Amino acid sequence: MKKYVSIQHNLISLARYNMRIVFGGKFVYFILAALGFFLLIGTIMALDESYMEMSDVYGLLIFPGILLVFYPSAFGIQNDADQRTLEIIFGIPDYRYKVWLVRMIMVLIIAYVLLFPLAAIANYALVDVPMVKMVSQLMILLLFTSTLGFCVSTIVKNGNATAVIMVVLGLIFLILADAIEYTKWNIFLNPFQTPGNINEVVWYETIRQNRIIMAISSIVLLLLGLLNLQNREKFLR
Repeated sequence: MKKYVSIQHNLISLARYNMRIVFGGKFVYFILAALGFFLLIGTIMALDESYMEMSDVYGLLIFPGILLVFYPSAFGIQNDADQRTLEIIFGIPDYRYKVWLVRMIMVLIIAYVLLFPLAAIANYALVDVPMVKMVSQLMILLLFTSTLGFCVSTIVKNGNATAVIMVVLGLIFLILADAIEYTKWNIFLNPFQTPGNINEVVWYETIRQNRIIMAISSIVLLLLGLLNLQNREKFLR
């Protein structure tokens, strides 16, 4: 029993330590920012629109979710450098892969858990939504966003530069939104917004292909990021 308690305590301490690093000691602020943005935009939408749909709630939850995973993925390496833990991570063979992979999984789990209270608020105050399905659909986008940010950060090795590149990429997708809105190439595809001019079967197939493309792309981006970590010298010089 004592051994089990000790292991549990060590795991909790390890999780807290890694969360302090990946969020730069500002984890609570990110939660408050995500909640504040959700409540602000949700209130504005509720007052401006007489009728809301599930697709509106999906769009409302996107930004808080991205906010929770964006900073850890973009600034993770820089935070390790600032905390002077980068040398330790690269000093142990293959340790760096385990550290950043575990951190990414932890961030995604935290985002998944924290999105449920927001979805519950929307379900109670705005419109009935299938919370598990909606959060699960959002996690595919968040997985893609986090792995893309991680991959870019291993290339540029700077959090601010990674953030700029990610914002530029996001703006490009937003500019192309009208052209690719209902195609499988749209990373912001809203699976709860069924277009009136597309056959329902075709639409479901588009959603399926979109999710497969994003999932495979996330795996590729993650592997590329881990492969970039092989060049130890470019991170420590």
